[in-house]
Amino acid sequence: MTAFYFDVAGVLIPDRFASDNALNVFRELGERYGFSPEVAHVTYAKLQPSLDLGLTRLSDFCAALGVAQLSFERDWLAMHPVDSEVIGLIERLLEKGHSVGLATNFCRDLLDLLIADTSALSRLVVCCSSDIGLAKPSAEFFNRASKIIGSSEIVFVDDRSVNVDAARRFGWTAIPAADGWLARFQETYLASPYCG
Repeated sequence: MTAFYFDVAGVLIPDRFASDNALNVFRELGERYGFSPEVAHVTYAKLQPSLDLGLTRLSDFCAALGVAQLSFERDWLAMHPVDSEVIGLIERLLEKGHSVGLATNFCRDLLDLLIADTSALSRLVVCCSSDIGLAKPSAEFFNRASKIIGSSEIVFVDDRSVNVDAARRFGWTAIPAADGWLARFQETYLASPYCG
C-alpha cells in the first residue's frame, strides 16, 4: 500500500521564516522584544542549518536572540497555524489505512511544539532532519525516510522544487505544493476508484 509523506513548512504550515520573508518576521518580533531585526536575521541565517540538523537547540537560538524561549515558542506557534485542509486530507489517508508521515528539514523542538499543539499529528511517522542528521535534498535523507515509514512506494508533497526533484530521482512520486495541489491530490488519491 502507498505511504504518504508531507513536508512541514510550506505545506502543513506557512513558511514564515523562508529566506524571502524572514527579515519581515524578525522586524515584527524585534518591535515586540526590542532586538535588532537585521542582527536577528543574520543570527537565524547562520544558525538555521544547524537547527535543522539538530546541532543547535532552540534554547541556544533564543539565547542568541536574547528572547525567552517560552515567549518565542508562543509567538512561533501563533505565526504558524496548521492548514486544516491538509490535516483533513491526512486524517482521510489514515482512515483508509495508509501510513502517513512528515518528512522535513526542521528544528525538532519546534516540530514537537507543533505536534503537541495539533493532536492529529501525533499519529504520524516522523522523519526529521534534526533526528537523523541529514537534510533534504540528499538522497540519504530519502533513503532513511523510506526505512522509517517502511515502504518503497511513497507519495511526497513539498513546496520546494529542489526537494521535489530529488524525491523523484530517488523513485518517489513527488507533488509540488503549488496552487491547486490539494484538489488534485484528493482527486488522485482519495477518490473511490483509487485503491493505492
